[in-house]
Amino acid sequence: MGFNAEPLRAINDEDRETYARDGVVCLRKVFDPDWMKSMQPTALRISVDEEDIGLLPSAPGRYMSRIIPEFRRFIFDSPMGQAAAEVIGSKTARFFFEEIFAKPPRSESKTLWHCDRMGWPVSGRMVPSLWIPLNTVSPENSLEVLAGSQSQDVPYWLFSPNARKMIKPDDRAPHPDEAKLRADPDAHFLNWEMDPGDMLVLHPWTLHYSSGNTSEDWRIAISARIFGDDIRWAPRPDCLNIAGVSFDEMVEGNPPAGALFPMLWSEDGKRDGDANYPNGFATTWKAQRRDTVNEDALFSKLARKAG
Repeated sequence: MGFNAEPLRAINDEDRETYARDGVVCLRKVFDPDWMKSMQPTALRISVDEEDIGLLPSAPGRYMSRIIPEFRRFIFDSPMGQAAAEVIGSKTARFFFEEIFAKPPRSESKTLWHCDRMGWPVSGRMVPSLWIPLNTVSPENSLEVLAGSQSQDVPYWLFSPNARKMIKPDDRAPHPDEAKLRADPDAHFLNWEMDPGDMLVLHPWTLHYSSGNTSEDWRIAISARIFGDDIRWAPRPDCLNIAGVSFDEMVEGNPPAGALFPMLWSEDGKRDGDANYPNGFATTWKAQRRDTVNEDALFSKLARKAG
């Protein structure tokens, strides 16, 4: 099987210029498809069969690399970190976390327009989302992106689990109304046909959206995040919780480091292996899987409520 350790084709100036201009770039054929094939069976067990394989019951589609060898190998041994770092202009790539996004066939569940910026307990702009499909995706079923929206310095209120327990502060904007975005004659929307082996690199300030799934098959993608050179801890109570690290340990102004945030790639060749990365979680829970709210359905519900 062809598990490549470096991108199958070099990241070039056009890739970097596209990312800087649009806030997103679709990198073609970064990975050998064997990487996707290795993860797909377990991703189906998690998403389709809702099988309890030892992931956190409160986040059953996250942190797969903590316990699943195929995902762990992909994070540490694939060219994911290198390709992303070279696109965003970072000399280093540290691992943040990964999750599965899945939509069932003929689903009408939509994810509202949002950006990821205020969900992360950090400052800086080098924390891209890497959207990696495990099966072929048509343009109407891919992420949709508002090109250039990363240039707008708007601290949107993100519906993280913590934020849902809070009252929105006055200085935080609600996420934009889809109808108004569509009506803007100057708005430029992007989507893609993607194959296993391709990867979107998405700026954390870029507005994006996901429609339902019009196909007859499940649409399954991995979304991984890395930290680049300019990232510093800046925890806020509305941020997403990260398994294994408390807000107390996110020392304001310090760069993320340590076993939970290993170096996947660096320009000078330094990198961490997975020897110190957790094998499992710090907590225990009942074996029976707990019903959880599907993230896509949650965003759709909140969008209808906000409208």
